[in-house]
Amino acid sequence: MSTNQVSHTAAQGHERTCIDGLPVELLERVISLGVKDRAGDPEIKQVCVWRTVCRKWKDVIDGCPSLWSKIVLGSGTKHVKPQLENSKAAPLHLEILSLNDVYEDDHVVQLLADSAYRWRSVLLFEYPGGIIRRLGSSPSTLEILNIHVTQIPEDCRFFNLIRPNLRKLTLVKSTIPYNFDPTLGLEELHFSDVREYRKDGFRHYLSVHKFHQFLQANPNLQVLELYGYVYPSRSNHTLQSINLPKLKNVVMHVPNAFHLFWAEHCVAVRYLAGYLVERPPPSAWTTPGHTLRRVERMKISVTPGCLRVTAVTGPYKVEVTLDGMFGRSERLLCSILEDFLNEAEKDTSISARVELGLFADKRPGGDFDVGLEILKLLQTPVWDPSSGQTRWRIPNLGTISMLDPGLPYHHLLAFVQARSTDNCMQPASPITGIFIRSSELDDNGGEDVLNKVVACTGGGNDG
Repeated sequence: MSTNQVSHTAAQGHERTCIDGLPVELLERVISLGVKDRAGDPEIKQVCVWRTVCRKWKDVIDGCPSLWSKIVLGSGTKHVKPQLENSKAAPLHLEILSLNDVYEDDHVVQLLADSAYRWRSVLLFEYPGGIIRRLGSSPSTLEILNIHVTQIPEDCRFFNLIRPNLRKLTLVKSTIPYNFDPTLGLEELHFSDVREYRKDGFRHYLSVHKFHQFLQANPNLQVLELYGYVYPSRSNHTLQSINLPKLKNVVMHVPNAFHLFWAEHCVAVRYLAGYLVERPPPSAWTTPGHTLRRVERMKISVTPGCLRVTAVTGPYKVEVTLDGMFGRSERLLCSILEDFLNEAEKDTSISARVELGLFADKRPGGDFDVGLEILKLLQTPVWDPSSGQTRWRIPNLGTISMLDPGLPYHHLLAFVQARSTDNCMQPASPITGIFIRSSELDDNGGEDVLNKVVACTGGGNDG
């Protein structure tokens, strides 16, 4: 052995001696950090490797139940029995990727069924019917259930058993039966491309009514996510909007479900929709509208066939992106923006400083200029029933940005002058800048033409 190898081995031994000298609690912590997988959970293969380092590490690892508590089924069953034994009474986190190996070992199936009273979280890529049929006790401690690419049978005995404490349910590319009763008491609900088997025996997209049932059954939701598609019905707009008073975070990618609920105290709201074909009910914008009242700055951007509203202030975040409207319907876009502002300012005006981007040019041969129509919308006072007077929409509109050449100066001048008059109970803040950009992403902000607009006497870009 060379001198360098001897020195390296001695150094390693010295480092090991230092670690071994730590109190057991700290050594457990060091080992826990070393055996974590990408999800931050202990990986059993690494646990077994670290267990062979020395007798002390073996004793520490064997005496730390949490290191054995994540059981992954899908690549053999040899670790299942020692994991169940060494995890003692610790809550179990079960991941079922495949059951092919499990069902070949009847003893393991029974061990897993007998441990159900300790299940805390379960991730399923295959429905464990064989295990569930052997359950001797109810998995009443189960709080988190993730089901991926799985069909849930009509016999929903498993869900009936886990209802008491289930707090988080995730369904991804999975299918539920038509008679599936929504789980009660959830705090988090995550749906992505969920389907359902109807009475006719065919698999369909999740229906609006079924999703509405989930919301009705879980009024204490704090986190809500919906991706994919929800099948509408003729009575879609007649479903009563459900109040979710504890909802804090919501992500919705399904526009025909925006109106099914509302929440006043959301912290983060993300609505995304592509290929809109109809105007959502005004109540679709209640939740993001309430959150906008808590932000200090926001942006409204209009591009061909797209409306985008964004705002971030501290923990409060709002993103509403409606992209790819059917036939690039600018009239639909303006109608939606009007509904959005009406709902956001139903009881009070938005106090945030607003940047407005009008990047959708008038279509050749068309008679509808979306930028001009939006200015008209913001130039028209609205009635405030609480005060019995009129007020301006988004009174703190600060800047307007447009693509070159922009709207005619005389229209912009009329807008600036109208908003500066004192004929409303709440005067609007003065426009601080009108920018002409070469592109929407112009990093330089473009040329400020506000002074030219104010001095306009028929010149400028009026032709």
